[in-house]
Amino acid sequence: MSQTIKDEKKLLRKSIKETLGKIEEQKVWEQSDAVTQKVLQLPEYQNASAISIFLSMPGREVSTSSIVTDALRRGKKVFIPYIHAETGAGKSKTMDMLRLKDEHDLESLKPDAWGIPSLSEQGIEDRENALGGHGVPDSGSQSLSSVPLDLIFMPGMAFDTSNNRLGHGKGFYDRYLSRIRQRIEKSEASQKFPMLVALALREQLLPPNERVPTTEDDWKVDRLIIPS
Repeated sequence: MSQTIKDEKKLLRKSIKETLGKIEEQKVWEQSDAVTQKVLQLPEYQNASAISIFLSMPGREVSTSSIVTDALRRGKKVFIPYIHAETGAGKSKTMDMLRLKDEHDLESLKPDAWGIPSLSEQGIEDRENALGGHGVPDSGSQSLSSVPLDLIFMPGMAFDTSNNRLGHGKGFYDRYLSRIRQRIEKSEASQKFPMLVALALREQLLPPNERVPTTEDDWKVDRLIIPS
């Protein structure tokens, strides 16, 4: 990534962060309710058997708690992010999607340093992994064919009208999606790539004449859902 693109992304993140910091909490909840209703009406969501979805950072992005609860009650498999040290990679971090068992499991999650409900290390080895197996096994032992995700709900800092996404700067989702693509390409079974759906507040959508700075490693989303 060129230094120019890095600087442009950094400036845009700073600008959006400042904007989000000025939104009243009540307004965030109102927008979250509107986004939730749109999601619940999506045929792709209604027909999905397995989804992955982020759990929200309080006050800074769309709340996904109602979507997660609805999905669990409908009997869908729900996978949430688990950030952990990458095997054999020193201090490098990676992301896997591990399955929530039920509503009680959801309610038992503890907030991390950013206030995001998160999985603890205890019991990780018993959780189903969206890329196959349980826990966080070596990537070579995983196979997407065991639990194909139908939908991946993605967070982000900013989006544009061409469905480009600016993440939080860690690259977790871009690398995770690349892993899925690699597994599908290697799989002998016919496998469809999950639909990528981003959820955002109105303030996270750039004006039509502005674009998110991107590189070839950045993934676009298939659909962006905002309150209006």
